Amino acid sequence: MRNMILVCSMLISMVVLNGCTADGMQKLSIQKALKDTRSNAKLDRRVRLSFGKRGGGGREWTAIRRTNGVNKTTEEACNRAFISALIALQDRAKKQGRRSVVGIYSYHKKKVYSSTSQFQCDDGKMMSAVTLRGKVR
Repeated sequence: MRNMILVCSMLISMVVLNGCTADGMQKLSIQKALKDTRSNAKLDRRVRLSFGKRGGGGREWTAIRRTNGVNKTTEEACNRAFISALIALQDRAKKQGRRSVVGIYSYHKKKVYSSTSQFQCDDGKMMSAVTLRGKVR
């Protein structure tokens, strides 16, 4: 009986860990994510967002957001995490009395992905994550 419980516990652990591992890095459209009406309404239009890593002044901030991927397509889950990360950057700007976040780029495991048209999402079977960095001005 004890061995049976041990075997069952190991099988359950393997299933859970397998479900949490990442399927891979996805590159998705920024414009498509911003046009999603369910998520888009949450963004503050008074705080300007600018994509693509750029030089210049301002302190750089990081926003890491994860979302549950169950019963969602990869695109739905990643877009939700992306919008949540943008909201976090906008909240940082408002907290500092600023009106824009510029030079926004993807940053995953200390690897930079800068684009004006795409963002990176770490897509797993159960969880999707987006890490963004940007300068508050």
